[in-house]
Amino acid sequence: MFVRSTGLGRTLLRGRIARIVTTNIVPSTLEPPTNGTKEPMRLLMEMEILHPVHWTVRAFVDPPDLREMIMHVITNPGLILNGIKFLFMKGPKYEDLPATHAAAPAAGPSKGGPAPVPKGPAPIPK
Repeated sequence: MFVRSTGLGRTLLRGRIARIVTTNIVPSTLEPPTNGTKEPMRLLMEMEILHPVHWTVRAFVDPPDLREMIMHVITNPGLILNGIKFLFMKGPKYEDLPATHAAAPAAGPSKGGPAPVPKGPAPIPK
């Protein structure tokens, strides 16, 4: 998958969906609720950004958001047909990307080779 953000300028991120689970963890702390508080059940979609950085992006989907997505698909027949075709298409090989999809090189020469890629945060507890 490719991800673009208005906050990152022209940077094109390449990633994949790591997992989708239902959870009641608190989105701001990524920990279970404490002190007897009750957190609503949410759908958690965790995406792993692989290039040009290594990030973990987590999206918490509330029930109204999921209902809106499903209604958008159901009420758009063209989207349903294209989605069915899309399911049976062969995916691209990301190792063979042309230079137009690569990220812009960093400004200035690097000394001592590339910096190590950070591993990212620990996984969310189950």
